[in-house]
Amino acid sequence: MGPHFRLLVRFVQGWAAINFIIGLALMAFAVAAAILAVDRDIAPGTEVAAGVTAATFFVVALAALAWAAAHWQAARGLARARPWARNLALILAAFNLLLLPLGTALGVYTLWVLLHEGVREQFVS
Repeated sequence: MGPHFRLLVRFVQGWAAINFIIGLALMAFAVAAAILAVDRDIAPGTEVAAGVTAATFFVVALAALAWAAAHWQAARGLARARPWARNLALILAAFNLLLLPLGTALGVYTLWVLLHEGVREQFVS
């Protein structure tokens, strides 16, 4: 399928790994904030703020982990030349365009590679 296509699969896997690490880090922050919300001896009077912070970190962590899972699935499907994976990768690329600067670069590269006629023919079912 060409070197650009193989490189794209690696880039999408790398983007999934980055988002997975971000999700795990945010989950750790959520746990730390939840501990602050429950333990009144550590920081009295900050229960509400720590609770809101914990909930926010938890929601954003889940979003990052879901984003990572979607990219990982797209990369696996692209590596196996599945037509649904091309469609998923194109949809994810459109959203990645909004995530400056790395997401934008990945989104542009994904669109460039997957909309190329030679690659498009590989995904005809």
